[in-house]
Amino acid sequence: MSRGNCNYKWFSLGDVSASATIVFDNLTNMAVIAFLLTIVFGMPSGIVLKHIIPGLSVGILLSNVIFIIYAFYLAKKTGRDDVTAFPAGLDAPSCIGLTLSVVGPTFLLFKQNGMSPDQAALTSWYISSACCFFIGFVKFIVSFFVYKIKNLLPTVALLGGLAGVAIGLIAFMPLISMLEYPIVSFAVLSVIVMVYFAGFRLPANLPAILVAILLGCIIYYTFHYLVSGSLDLPTLSSVQLALPMIDLHMFSYMPMASKYLLIALPFALLVIFGTLSVTESAQVMGAHYSSKTLLMADGFATMMMGLCGGTSQTTAYAGFPAYKKMNARSGYLLINVLLIGIGAWFGLVGYFIDLIPESVLAPVLFFIGIEIAMQVFLICDKKYYAAAMLGVFPSIARMVAIKLISGPGADAVTKSITDVHEGKLNGVLAIVSFGNGFIITGTLWAAIMYYMIERKFYAVFVTSLILSIMSLFGMIHSVLLDGAMYWIGNLEPSQRLVVLQYSIGYLLFGLISIAIYIISGKKQENNFH
Repeated sequence: MSRGNCNYKWFSLGDVSASATIVFDNLTNMAVIAFLLTIVFGMPSGIVLKHIIPGLSVGILLSNVIFIIYAFYLAKKTGRDDVTAFPAGLDAPSCIGLTLSVVGPTFLLFKQNGMSPDQAALTSWYISSACCFFIGFVKFIVSFFVYKIKNLLPTVALLGGLAGVAIGLIAFMPLISMLEYPIVSFAVLSVIVMVYFAGFRLPANLPAILVAILLGCIIYYTFHYLVSGSLDLPTLSSVQLALPMIDLHMFSYMPMASKYLLIALPFALLVIFGTLSVTESAQVMGAHYSSKTLLMADGFATMMMGLCGGTSQTTAYAGFPAYKKMNARSGYLLINVLLIGIGAWFGLVGYFIDLIPESVLAPVLFFIGIEIAMQVFLICDKKYYAAAMLGVFPSIARMVAIKLISGPGADAVTKSITDVHEGKLNGVLAIVSFGNGFIITGTLWAAIMYYMIERKFYAVFVTSLILSIMSLFGMIHSVLLDGAMYWIGNLEPSQRLVVLQYSIGYLLFGLISIAIYIISGKKQENNFH
């Protein structure tokens, strides 16, 4: 076919199959956010279903529409009639990670400080939307020089920090919920494990997640009926019009949001590096998409999502090869736009959450957590496994801290966080402070181990120095319950002692590493190689 002259066939039967997957992925991500906020954190459903969910839909719709236009452009440019539009939607790690590390904890904190649940939810929502806008802005700016930053951090550092989030927050917390109704959750988990880990296929290639959820709901409601004598199905009260609207109040909360931007930043970096990876996988299949263009569109969509009340981010999906094999074109994204719009704007997501029990969704989250954590072992050389594992522990500390803060002993936690006796941190303070800034800590801890393995000891020292400076100002290891940054002079003497211990400890780590390298480095290096 001649270049530039193409009658693009934008819809095929493959779009129908592809749409089922991408629609379900996006609805599941929105449902997970709504579930975590309303069920786990107890946030009023009005804010979640009438503002956050419609706001999230804006990012999905904009990214999909732009990617459809991009597909038409490529079809015209290349003269091909079989161009597959690049898939896009909500970023699953961000949906869960930002909800568990920013939206939910800020809500609990403000409520604990005396705000009413509605006011705490409103404040948390504005702060989280500001973080969402910030993430989009970072992605948009970085898009202009994305190829130059590819080697900023080793892959294992990014994946190690993410693995910690996956294990500590995404997988373990749902595991607790699974054990409330094991008769339900174990049945759901069996379907997921057999298909996605053992490699079996369901009849007619039915989507495993959909089958697992349907099976779980049948078992749950049957069990509930046998025990209580009623199905207790949700009403349609949540089905109501909730259109997204631009709300500029978010910008007035930017100073309050600033303390959480360092938590949000790694999620932006993960999508940036992820976009580079998925673009390369598409190019292998002959689809010459530009990482710069995809990331620019993604950043714009995320910024608009933040302006409309969204609390996560969009991303270019990794499933392009699968959709290409399905012979999908652009139609599947158009179907996604229509169904996501209807689902989010008419309250169907809320009904979806009410209908599907926690014990059914929890195994899905558990599976997502394991799948994300596995990436570090699939992508990285085994000699870097220790580095990846080192990056896991800060997220585990954060998970424990969330449970402590939100549990029945929250008041005791608040009191004990200032308890420092003769320079020794008590267990609660150690857990809370170590978990603050967990993603950055996990990423840089993994990076340090990577540099040691690669014998890059000056990089070890520089990274230790960065950690030392960050801990000095509360960017990581904040001694405040909300993880806020501070000027060390404004802290209590006992708190300053904790901060100085972290800061000097990291500095000593770097100096001792350099000293050992200088004293015996050459000999050890020769033996190593």
